[in-house]
Amino acid sequence: MSKLKKLLTLLIKLFIFSCAQLVPKKKDLWVFGAWYGQRYSDNPKAFFEYINENQKHIKAVWITKDQAIVDQLRENGHIAYLDKGYSGLWMQLRAEFAFVCQSLHDDLYPACISKKTKVVNLWHGLPLKKIMYDVFGEQTVEKNIVGRLFDFLSPYERIRNDYLLATSTETQNTLSKAFRLPKDRVIITGFPRNDVFLKEKKKAIKSVYKCIYMPTFRGGIGTECDLFAQYGFDVEQIDGTLKENNIDLVLRMHPVNKPPEYLINAIKNSSHITIDSTADIFDSIADYDCMITDYSGGYFDFMLTGKPILFAPFDLEKYKQQERDLYYKYEDVTIGPYSYSWPELITRIIEVRSQQLSANYEVCYEQLTNLFHTPLEPEYRSFSEKLFYSLSH
Repeated sequence: MSKLKKLLTLLIKLFIFSCAQLVPKKKDLWVFGAWYGQRYSDNPKAFFEYINENQKHIKAVWITKDQAIVDQLRENGHIAYLDKGYSGLWMQLRAEFAFVCQSLHDDLYPACISKKTKVVNLWHGLPLKKIMYDVFGEQTVEKNIVGRLFDFLSPYERIRNDYLLATSTETQNTLSKAFRLPKDRVIITGFPRNDVFLKEKKKAIKSVYKCIYMPTFRGGIGTECDLFAQYGFDVEQIDGTLKENNIDLVLRMHPVNKPPEYLINAIKNSSHITIDSTADIFDSIADYDCMITDYSGGYFDFMLTGKPILFAPFDLEKYKQQERDLYYKYEDVTIGPYSYSWPELITRIIEVRSQQLSANYEVCYEQLTNLFHTPLEPEYRSFSEKLFYSLSH
């Protein structure tokens, strides 16, 4: 795109942003977006569905860049629009609240969101790795006059969060610092997506023990993440062992990473190894008997199940050197023994399947759960309900 075309686009957006300041906001009109406008998932999805089911006086509108998501939601009786369509722009211009899980400029059309619209970042997980300002700082870059002009003409692209969610005093402190928000703007409500762990389910006799492997994000968006062959992932041997012990292993890569192509092909004929690529893992995560991860903050969520969590930091020392710093010493917020290869991990899964957990494991698990999760007060039925009343009052 030429500089002239970019400048014209900026001027159009600046005009929209100026209009947004003048357009009156409609009480009880809330807009939602998630994951760069490309996914219907995570905390915004959970809170959107709670509002539609329980707070019918609120007009909840999903904003996306994907027509397939619009069609899917409309088929389910919800309101959804494309972010740059006429109706989508109008809804964003008039919204009282805007909910995102990445950032305003990633998940919605930011030029439409005025300073009178309250932006609530529901975020997408509790951090083990450092995030936001704790990673990047100010990152000031000297720009020429053209660059400074472009920045001046796009005020809507600046980082903006009026409210953020936390799950405990511990996470409130961490997130307040990372986002540079006052603590009273980081509200302790719990995550809406974790409502799935509160729902009562019919106890069924299960013969298969289901494990999910959820490694953390690595590299860049859309890159392959290979944590398999180099750490002894022999598909045929592992599949046979899992079959003998009646265990299913589901591999779930981070939403912005892809599994390596050779792995996809190698497990096509496996009976007990599969890859999960559904839009939202929280549609099924409560069904698993055990979670395996390395450095993903997703295990903080899974703690609410009380089910076993296994840690497999295959590349711990390398990760510490090459990836982001951690907020905590890894050993202080995880539970051993660790597995450093797939054969070790499979052996550990079989032990856990047989309920071979030490008393120390149980004590550490409870301590970490209490540190990272404030129990839901009895007057609330869900984390979404607590969030709704926190914002409404």
